[in-house]
Amino acid sequence: MIQKITDIFEKKKRTFSFEFFPPKTRKGIENLYRTAEELNKLGPDFVSVTYGAGGSSRGTTMEICVELQKRFDISVIHHLTCVGHSQDDLKGILDTLKTNEIKNVLALRGDPPKGVEDWQPSPDGFEYCYQLNDLILSRYEDFFSIGVAGFPEGHINCPDKDTDTKYLKIKMDHGGEFIVTQLFFDNTIYSEYLDRLSRAGVTARVLPGILPITSYDGLIKFCNMCGATVPDEVHKIFKPLSGDDEATYKAGVDFAVRQCKDLLERGAPGIHFFSLNKVEPATEIWNKLGL
Repeated sequence: MIQKITDIFEKKKRTFSFEFFPPKTRKGIENLYRTAEELNKLGPDFVSVTYGAGGSSRGTTMEICVELQKRFDISVIHHLTCVGHSQDDLKGILDTLKTNEIKNVLALRGDPPKGVEDWQPSPDGFEYCYQLNDLILSRYEDFFSIGVAGFPEGHINCPDKDTDTKYLKIKMDHGGEFIVTQLFFDNTIYSEYLDRLSRAGVTARVLPGILPITSYDGLIKFCNMCGATVPDEVHKIFKPLSGDDEATYKAGVDFAVRQCKDLLERGAPGIHFFSLNKVEPATEIWNKLGL
C-alpha cells in the first residue's frame, strides 16, 4: 500500500531511500525504469524524483513518479518547485498528484532557469517555499506529506548559517514534516546542523543526502555550483585518482560506506542515496552496509 513518508517514519526508526533525476530522452527514461527495478529489489522504503531547473522537467517528473509507484508499489516523493510556475500551475500539478495517489511532495523554491541571474517570481507565482507549503495545506489538508530541502552548510544564497536556519524553521512552521539534506562529505557538518536546528526548535527527521563519488573533476564542478565544501580528505583521496575511473569508483564506494556507517552511529535516521540513475555503486554500498 502506498504510504505517506510520515506514516513510514512512525513504523521505522531508520529509512533508506534513493533519488532519481528525470532523463531528457525516452531511452533514458526506459533505462531509469530498469535501474529502479534493480534498486527496488534491495527493499528501499521510498524513492524520490527531482525537478529540473525552472520547472523544465515538469511532465517527465510526473510521468516517472506515477510509473514508479504503479510498477513497484513503492511510495514516491515528487519534487516540486515554485520557480517556473504560477499558482494555477501548481494547483494543477498537485491535483494530478492527488488523482494518481502520489502522497508525498518535496516542496522547494527551486533553481531559476540556466542563465537567469536575477530571478523574480511572476505576479501570480510564489517566491518562497513556505508559500507552496501553505498552498498544499490549505487546498489538500493532510493528503500530502511535505518534505523540504536542508542545507547543512547553509544555502549558497544565504549570507550565513543562522539566516539559513531561520528560513528552514519558517518552512517547518508552515507545514514541513521532514528534511532531506544537500550532499556533504564531512559528517561533523551534519552533526553541527542538527545542533543548530535543535536550538531553533526544529525536531523533524533530517535525512542525510549521500552522493557516491565517481568522478573527482565532476564532483569539484558540481560542488562549486551548489556551494558544498569538498574537504581536504576528499582531495587527498580522489585527486591522485583523477582520470582512473576504476580506482575512483572503488575509492568512492569505500568512502561512502565509511561515511554512512559513521552517520548511522551518530544517530542519523537513515540514508537518502543520490543514485545518479545508476544501479552501481548504490547497490554495492547498500550491500556493504548490510541494509
